[in-house]
Amino acid sequence: MSTTFVQSDTFKWVDYLNPDKEVLAQLAGELNLDQKVLLNCLDSDYLPHIETYGKTHFIVLRLMEPESKLSADSVQELTTKVALFVTQEQLVTIHRLPLSEIETVSKKVNELPQDSINKQKILGLLYEQVAQGFDRPLTDLESKLQGFEDKLFSKKKPKSFLQEGFYLKRKASAFKKVLKLSLDLINKLVDKVDCNANLFQQPKERLERSLFYAEDVFDNIQSLLNLHVAIESQKTNEASFKANEIMRVLTIISIFFLPLNFLAGVFGMNFEHIPLLNHPLGFWISIFVMLIISGLLTTYLYKQGWLSRPEIASEGKKNADS
Repeated sequence: MSTTFVQSDTFKWVDYLNPDKEVLAQLAGELNLDQKVLLNCLDSDYLPHIETYGKTHFIVLRLMEPESKLSADSVQELTTKVALFVTQEQLVTIHRLPLSEIETVSKKVNELPQDSINKQKILGLLYEQVAQGFDRPLTDLESKLQGFEDKLFSKKKPKSFLQEGFYLKRKASAFKKVLKLSLDLINKLVDKVDCNANLFQQPKERLERSLFYAEDVFDNIQSLLNLHVAIESQKTNEASFKANEIMRVLTIISIFFLPLNFLAGVFGMNFEHIPLLNHPLGFWISIFVMLIISGLLTTYLYKQGWLSRPEIASEGKKNADS
């Protein structure tokens, strides 16, 4: 389906909505272009750029997808492509979805005097719609970033917490890519299509502001993800330290009881003749020997430093007290 928005003696703007191959082939003949260029113009992988074929400029803009999914996190899912073929006397726009931005531009163009309508003004108005389209998605992304930050410091994080963080990061990265390429395209339009830089000044400022927000969100998400990894690593280290402390205490206790159990086992043997078995002070002598062994072990362990807490634990306690 095609719609002629502007028709004058010097300039014409025709818009095509999801044209088929026959229409594109016919249009290629009118523009004196290779059919492959027209057939590939609806490829969703195209990013904002400009190509020149003789006297025709092939320009790609990306507008926000009218009904993007909540899980969308790529350039192709978040934005939709508009292909423009610009000559001195004609502007052709091709897109696969109905776009309110195109309708808005057509209304503004029709309000202008016929003799003042040209490709430069239409491109400037289209760029205004491109720039305005990122305001709301970036505001929503900043709101999600705030919610993600709140979850980071909550006691119970959802199982999908890390997945949500990487989803926000990919989404911010997609916005950064489109905004950066859209800004670079403005300079190329001024040079190659002889556009007045003043027509793009306001959209350029808005795109630069949106790019700043997108980069800020991306950096904050990256910092929060790194902080999350650090917190989880600290928790793992603390759990490992506690387990090591328990094993240290159990090991020290076993060191004390091993020689004592040995003596108790020896004197508990069922033999008729055992030293000190019939001695009146035999029991106290054995207890005294055990105490001496325990004392020697305590002295040895103290000199080795096994009875003192590790330095990490001591520092952590000092930090907690301060």
